[in-house]
Amino acid sequence: MGLLKSIFRKKSPSLNQNNFLYTDDIDLSLLLSRSPRRIDQRAARRLINGKRVLITGAGGTIGAELVRQAIAFDPEHLVMVDNAEFNLYQIDLEMRENGHGDKVTSSLTDVCNQAHLDEVFDAHRPEIVLHAAAFKHVPIVEENRCAGAMTNVFGAKNVFDAAIEIKAETVVFISTDKAVNPSSFMGATKRIAELYAQALDVAQNDTRFVTVRFGNVLGSTGSVAPLFMRQIARGGPVTVTHPDISRYFMTTREAVQLVLQAASLDNREKSILTHDGRVFVLDMGEPVRILDFAKRIIEANGKVPGRDIEIKFTGLRPGEKLYEEIFLDTDKLIKTGADGVLLASPAMIDLPLLNPRLSDVIAHALQGEQKQLDEAVHHLVPEFSVRESSRKSEKRQNS
Repeated sequence: MGLLKSIFRKKSPSLNQNNFLYTDDIDLSLLLSRSPRRIDQRAARRLINGKRVLITGAGGTIGAELVRQAIAFDPEHLVMVDNAEFNLYQIDLEMRENGHGDKVTSSLTDVCNQAHLDEVFDAHRPEIVLHAAAFKHVPIVEENRCAGAMTNVFGAKNVFDAAIEIKAETVVFISTDKAVNPSSFMGATKRIAELYAQALDVAQNDTRFVTVRFGNVLGSTGSVAPLFMRQIARGGPVTVTHPDISRYFMTTREAVQLVLQAASLDNREKSILTHDGRVFVLDMGEPVRILDFAKRIIEANGKVPGRDIEIKFTGLRPGEKLYEEIFLDTDKLIKTGADGVLLASPAMIDLPLLNPRLSDVIAHALQGEQKQLDEAVHHLVPEFSVRESSRKSEKRQNS
């Protein structure tokens, strides 16, 4: 009962017709096995204050939190870019209701539309670019690879190129632990975007590229917490893919605070000076077993796992790992002096070698040529196994 009482955000939480909690009424951070970090935000304020800022994917979970935290640091102007009208409407409405209407612009723009995106960059000349737009749902991207490569590779390239063209100061690329030794097509596309950001960072000196990797965000769109809550509200079962599957978790607020801190560190710390293509890694603590997480959410609803709510194992999905990795064993991690932020040195490809291979990936994605796309992705990310990924996808389609 202690967890059930302490997890409420409100003294009188909302209940649905079956007397189960809504996700918004519980403090998901209390389901973690650690306390969220206390993060010094002064460096992030220096990064944002008085600057023109552009955020892609601004209507998503991470993008919207980036908007909230960036606007609190008093930028000169903030441009919110998203291709989902309703998501963009929601964050735009929130900003205007909170009195920030004179400092924000909403741009209904697809990052895959290069001409439209270039117009946005040329009109607003952002100094700080935070790129959060992505397709992230592993099984869906696994079965829609051309669309996934278009947004995660071509879209990222368009954003990065536009930032260089207008000589932005800093581009922050939001990456994922799934880009490390990727078993999924989604992870492989994010690794390719990392490679391009790294190559651009080394190849020129005007625009810094800061790549930040982290794992799963509690309560984000498509994450397990809202799914479990919905399943519990229906009386179960709660579905877990494998009894041993584990993931790294952070709260949305904590992840975004650390992203901004990592981006600002590169300005301050001479020992980790810019333009070397390294990647910041957020220390997410110990991984959490999803089965344990499911049990905690069931208990938070005042129910007994296995008795009141069944837990059903469904099997690993295409592209899914049992254990996620934040960095490879070959990466040399460097402490940054900021709690929760480390620095890795993953392998890089020089821009002249990368560009023709990158063009192949984009061309095949544009033409809808999945087989050729798979091979082009594998050439850039050899650790991604086309055969294994395709086998899992075919197995799912035939089941």
